Amino acid sequence: MKRKLPGLITALAVLMVLPPHAMAEVDGADMQTGDKHWRAQKCAVYQDVRAEMLDTIPRGALSPEFAKAEEDYIENGCAGRAYACPKSKTELDYANEMSLAMMSHGLTGTFLPYGCKSGIQ
Repeated sequence: MKRKLPGLITALAVLMVLPPHAMAEVDGADMQTGDKHWRAQKCAVYQDVRAEMLDTIPRGALSPEFAKAEEDYIENGCAGRAYACPKSKTELDYANEMSLAMMSHGLTGTFLPYGCKSGIQ
């Protein structure tokens, strides 16, 4: 640990003397483009995982409202707040499995559209 300390101090000293604009080379437009690209990648993964999961449950096992909320979320580019509210055991199991599968792909649960406007149903 003692050997790494001088290097760390040097790195911190260099960061302290850099002007703020040197540490933020990317302009806002590039940042937004990068964010949109990452969201599109996550949405594509979501769609792929969803298609696989839907193949494992009986057709019609998800309520029309639940399925529509997911579809609206996808049509919106997986952006914004969505409320695919699981009301049956099948929907809750599906949402939980989707959450685990998405996390195994490196995505967080906050990306997913599962939730209820009025809390847990």
